Amino acid sequence: MIDLLAKANVVGTSLGLIVMIAYVFIFTLIIICLIRLAKFLMCAQSEQKLIRMEIGKLSEEVHLISEEIKGKHSS
Repeated sequence: MIDLLAKANVVGTSLGLIVMIAYVFIFTLIIICLIRLAKFLMCAQSEQKLIRMEIGKLSEEVHLISEEIKGKHSS
């Protein structure tokens, strides 16, 4: 990286500036991605609990409907 910057400064300051901006942009993207990943991982546990509750409600409804269908077929 330092060699590339040194060569870019020899070629011209505009190329060196472009390379430096590219490195800053990539570094900023990495930081943003790490922050978003950390937020996602913090919320993941509570989201899992909510999903489990919803699945439990759905399974209870399916059980009640299946019992209702069995009751109708028995009569």
